[in-house]
Amino acid sequence: MKVSDWLSKHPTHAGVVQEDWSLEQIMQKLLSNSRLNDLYVQDEKHRVVGHLSYKKLAKLVLAEHCAAHTRSQILERVAAGSAAELMEVHFASATADEELGEIIFRQLDHWVEDLPVIDQDGKLLGVINLSDVLLAVMKSGN
Repeated sequence: MKVSDWLSKHPTHAGVVQEDWSLEQIMQKLLSNSRLNDLYVQDEKHRVVGHLSYKKLAKLVLAEHCAAHTRSQILERVAAGSAAELMEVHFASATADEELGEIIFRQLDHWVEDLPVIDQDGKLLGVINLSDVLLAVMKSGN
C-alpha cells in the first residue's frame, strides 16, 4: 500500500507548531491531545523544518525537578527557548509515493509515534501513526 493511500484511509491529526513558539505554547499544544507524541515545527512558509519529541519536551519541563548529573542535563535546564532553538533538524520522514511497508522500519528505527509525510516542497501532508498501523495489522491478522 502506498503511503498516500494509507493517509486517505487513516487521516491522523499532526502535531504542528511554529518556529517562534515558546516552550509553554509548545507544551500546551502537546498536552491538548493525548495522542500527540511528536510535534513538527513549521517555518513561515509552512515547510516542516524540525521535530520535537514528547520525551525531549518532558525532560526540558521536568529538568528543574531532577538532579543534574551531566553537562547536557545542565544545558537542558537553561534551554527554554523557541521551537526553532529546541527542535531536532534531522528527523525521519516519508513521502506519499513510498510503500507503507518500506517506511515502517524507518519509523521504528527512529522510534517516532507519528512519522511525517512530507511533499517535495517540505510541506506536511499528514502523519503515519504507529498505533494506527499496529491496530490495522492486528485486525487483519498479519
